[in-house]
Amino acid sequence: MKSRSMRFVWVLVALCLVSTACGKGKGSAKAAGGKTASGGEAPANGAEPGAGEDGPAASGETPDDKTASGPDAPKANGKVQTAKPTSPWGSPDADKGKPLPARKALSGSAKSSYEQGVAAARSGNIGAARQAFEAALKANSSSYQALYALGVLADREGKESQALDYYHRALRVQPDYELAAQGIVVINVRQGQPDKALAFIEPLANQWERNLALQAAYADLLTQMGKPEDAILVARKALRRDERNVPAMTSLVRANLRAGRLELADSILDQALAVDDKQAELHYFRGKRLLDEGRIADAITSFRKAVDLDPDFAEARMDLGLRLLAGANYAEALTQFQTVEKLSPKLVEVHLALGDAYRSTKQWDKAKTSFDKALRMKNDMPQAHYNLALMYLTAGAEFPGMDLLTSLAKAKEEFGIYRSMMGSKLRRDDDSSTYLDDIDKIVAREQKRIERDKKKAAQDAERAARPAAEGDKK
Repeated sequence: MKSRSMRFVWVLVALCLVSTACGKGKGSAKAAGGKTASGGEAPANGAEPGAGEDGPAASGETPDDKTASGPDAPKANGKVQTAKPTSPWGSPDADKGKPLPARKALSGSAKSSYEQGVAAARSGNIGAARQAFEAALKANSSSYQALYALGVLADREGKESQALDYYHRALRVQPDYELAAQGIVVINVRQGQPDKALAFIEPLANQWERNLALQAAYADLLTQMGKPEDAILVARKALRRDERNVPAMTSLVRANLRAGRLELADSILDQALAVDDKQAELHYFRGKRLLDEGRIADAITSFRKAVDLDPDFAEARMDLGLRLLAGANYAEALTQFQTVEKLSPKLVEVHLALGDAYRSTKQWDKAKTSFDKALRMKNDMPQAHYNLALMYLTAGAEFPGMDLLTSLAKAKEEFGIYRSMMGSKLRRDDDSSTYLDDIDKIVAREQKRIERDKKKAAQDAERAARPAAEGDKK
């Protein structure tokens, strides 16, 4: 199982089922964790950046590799010695720090039960997956993999306290287990407690400084908290241990983007893709950058690549769905949002998007259910009321249990709530004004139509009554 640490949307930890296959966590975090992300500086290839704030590293420059040569180069036996290129991140310190605790592989019935749980989760049979993971834990109480898996399942069901308990239990078994640590951080951030998340991850990352996945998770949180320069230092320190560590490079991408160093972020992203182009998060970042450049079709291609590489990548699916929705590919957008809802049921944004996709496919009841759910999760969302207004306006008389005037009245009410909640943030050219004008015009036309119909019905009834009356006179 795997997860990525922090992302800008901060979605739930997804139940991915690959990188922590039994017994593959070695001490080095290079292969031990799932994807992490956040950002900083990454010289392409080059000499060691200067130690001071004004050195190449601080300025974002990426010096070329240099070797010593020329008349002043050191010599041995009359021959010029070529200096070994130094790390672009500083002096290597891979052997520094406390050795990481060993990770024991699962075996016997615990291993087979865990693998059954993985297969069941992949097929969407969550009940069977839970039973299998519990069986693995019963067979081996030290199965931190099963504890983590049970935590993810609980998190997806909205049982955050239970998920945290499982994650902490996993850490008690495997003290440097980065996936459990990431799960704890994500829940704390989601609950609006980033400081609590920092108080948890910082000492853990410092204790197990050789675990580079933990370092990336720490850097990601710092970036999310608006401290990209601090994140840069953490990620650079990780890269001094392994300059090809993709999670740390991804963290640098995040921090540089947050710091506005776009060209440097792009350069690091290219380097990371050159190291490993099978990392879904790298393609996701590429898609985000392509969006910034207005290259929508290319961005969609990158998001698709990210989803293909990691089907449980909720954030990539979310962005892909939003672009598809904007491009009127409503059916596929709906499919993407439905999957995200399963992966991240507490992500309020997905319920807004899901409601919009249902509205676009004229599934009015489901659209309203999604919008109402978003408002129950967060009641101070003007956008939800705006979306509800559009739904009623679009549906008109098609909305179940409503005639046109009733539906338009609901649309007008929701637009009013939206405008009131926006307050001073409402722009003069906000299109809700146009919609409200349109509603008034449609209402006026509908009322006239109703009056005409009533008048015509009365005239028809009067004409029908005349022959009968004349017959009675005869």
